[in-house]
Amino acid sequence: MNYSSDDFEKELSPGYSKKEIMQTRTKPIRPISPRQLPEDGRFVNLESFYNFSSGEEIHGKPANTIPIPSGINDFMEVKFDARGIIQLASSVSFEKSHIHYPKEIIGIPVNHLADSLCFLQSSAWESETGKAVVHIVVHYANDQKRTITISHKVEVADWWVNPEHSTSPPEAEIAWEGSNPRVEELGLVLKLYRYTWVNPMPEVEIKSIDLISAMNETGYMLFGITCL
Repeated sequence: MNYSSDDFEKELSPGYSKKEIMQTRTKPIRPISPRQLPEDGRFVNLESFYNFSSGEEIHGKPANTIPIPSGINDFMEVKFDARGIIQLASSVSFEKSHIHYPKEIIGIPVNHLADSLCFLQSSAWESETGKAVVHIVVHYANDQKRTITISHKVEVADWWVNPEHSTSPPEAEIAWEGSNPRVEELGLVLKLYRYTWVNPMPEVEIKSIDLISAMNETGYMLFGITCL
């Protein structure tokens, strides 16, 4: 039997109250660890935008954690400041997790030059290959903008993976592999992916980034952004 993060959607962690379930989940329950190297602008600070902290149970399912090291760490030769998770809504995310997630996050500050932007990311819940998952809008200091469209099984894929039937998204690289008690009992593994977007205007400062869910079945998960 094949499993994905769609499975066991009806179980709810006892850590969530009815009030929290009804409200949009914009903040983590556990505190985010302090930022390292705050003067280094290469690492985009997502601290104010995470709605889960590292090690916190995700999607309302007991033991469903993402055990990555918190802070600035190497993810297959690219460093990220990854201290939590941004989970965006999808068309089925409330049905699957009983949690309301934001459909968009506007105005993540960058204020840095970059030849490229590298995203540490994954997704939850399945949709058709090639379907848009999230639109990432890059705003420049000269008031121009560019939109990056991240598509399912092209630039990103589900974080729950059956190792016997897994293929990496062709436009991304595997950045981390691990496990948690939730997936271990199913014979699955966890994976995060690294997608690198080449900046068409490297000479112009990037001011901010917006994340806008495509609101199909797949929900976008973002852990970190690094300016390269």
